[in-house]
Amino acid sequence: MHKISKYFRGVGEEARRIRWPDKRTLGISVAKVLAIAIVAALVMLLSDYLVSEILKAVEEAFPQASSTTSSSDAGVSAAEAIRSILGGR
Repeated sequence: MHKISKYFRGVGEEARRIRWPDKRTLGISVAKVLAIAIVAALVMLLSDYLVSEILKAVEEAFPQASSTTSSSDAGVSAAEAIRSILGGR
């Protein structure tokens, strides 16, 4: 029991030593985090769109399996294979 109370006493002492940011610094930090999150979301949105368009182009270039494909991979287009690997739609 002594170790537990000593631990929490130490936590209290450390909490009093923390230098909390003022409102202006906190606001700037929050704005930076939000800006980075928005930019990252836009990059992911753009990359998702580009990959989707590439897959559509590949699917149009290589329509469903023809008679030259083997029976094991018949019915699987290149775009479907890529989508299954990437876990897409």
